[in-house]
Amino acid sequence: MGVEQLQVQTDCKQTSNLVLFDSESSFILLVRAIHSLRNLVWYTDLFWIHWECNMVVDALSKIITPQPYSLLLHEYAPSTIQSLLERDAYGHLYRRHVQS
Repeated sequence: MGVEQLQVQTDCKQTSNLVLFDSESSFILLVRAIHSLRNLVWYTDLFWIHWECNMVVDALSKIITPQPYSLLLHEYAPSTIQSLLERDAYGHLYRRHVQS
């Protein structure tokens, strides 16, 4: 496959626990796929991204798109996330390392 390092990031603590402790037998296809990838590479990292660090993505995901699964491009950042972007630019990072 040619991959030497894999980094998995999630904002869901439960997901990180599934990947770490129950990934091989999980009924969730994505968790099993991550487990398979972790077995193929030389080095893996799993990061839990705390919600404070993911607020912009969360806010963008709540903006209604015209149709399900359609692409919505913004020429400028929506006004609803301006303060969150400023916070990210000048605030603290909240990334937490779960496992190497």
